[in-house]
Amino acid sequence: MRRYTAYNKIPIQQRLDLLATDIIESSRTSDGKMLRSYVSKKIKSDILKMFKFKDALSLYEDFYNHIGKPELFQLKQKETLEFADVFPFVYLKIFFDGTESYYYVKHLLVDEMQDYTPIQYAVLSKLFKCKMTILGDSSQSVNPYSSSSLEEINKIFTEADCVELCKSYRSTFEITNFAQKIQKNKKLIPIERHGEEPTITQCADKKEEFIEIKNSISHFLESNYGSFGIICKTQSQANEIYEAFKGTGNNISLLDGESKEFKNGIIITPAFIAKGLEFDQVIVPFACAETYHTDLDKSMLYIACTRAMHKLDLTYSGTVTSFLQNNISLK
Repeated sequence: MRRYTAYNKIPIQQRLDLLATDIIESSRTSDGKMLRSYVSKKIKSDILKMFKFKDALSLYEDFYNHIGKPELFQLKQKETLEFADVFPFVYLKIFFDGTESYYYVKHLLVDEMQDYTPIQYAVLSKLFKCKMTILGDSSQSVNPYSSSSLEEINKIFTEADCVELCKSYRSTFEITNFAQKIQKNKKLIPIERHGEEPTITQCADKKEEFIEIKNSISHFLESNYGSFGIICKTQSQANEIYEAFKGTGNNISLLDGESKEFKNGIIITPAFIAKGLEFDQVIVPFACAETYHTDLDKSMLYIACTRAMHKLDLTYSGTVTSFLQNNISLK
């Protein structure tokens, strides 16, 4: 047991192999000869059998049994985990089997720091021992389980350069000011480039919202702008708008999780995919209380609005989301 404990910094599989080797080395015959090969193999086999789990996956499954929630362990198919299990399993597998670090990487840059979870950062810390620069904007998180604060990240990467991006170059002063009334970012420093005031249009129903979208497309096609984003909260909303407008011959593209390229022109996409993108003109449809009501929804709406560089319009039917009340009350 003392030898096993002495190897506590070594992955379990390698630790068991070393322990077996130690036993074999200390079991030489009286004349100093090694044990017969079949005896050595038997010792190694017996040592490995002493550990309850044959691989990292069975150990990971037992974790859910240990916490009394076996139903949470679900394989999508044989040996295929759900996405939420990937990084916890990778972390455990490193602990169980070990891994080679990416020693040839001299500097790691992590962007969008606000969207990584603590376990994802823990995996990165195991794989990369090089210098790191971690940057992002905590106000643009689309992951409710992320480790978005610099303080949390610094607990894992004590020597990394963590930078929060505060200067906004993308949007006009008017659009930035509009977005700040949705979700205040006290650290934000806007560049004072002026343009049109954003608009919020109330519609009688979804049909009328589609008419507003059509009018916005017409105005875009008549303008000098090169890109137009129709940014929804969900993929299903984006799909619905795409189906309604794809046959109009106006260079309309749907951007989703399966897209392999970004095309110029008119792009229909949900906010969580649009994050990191920018458009000359943006319309955000369905900005009602039914669509946007949670804290995560507020972040989604903020992200959707801040994709616009020059022109921003929003539409809604029913009751407008409470996140826009500050903007409406000023009109």
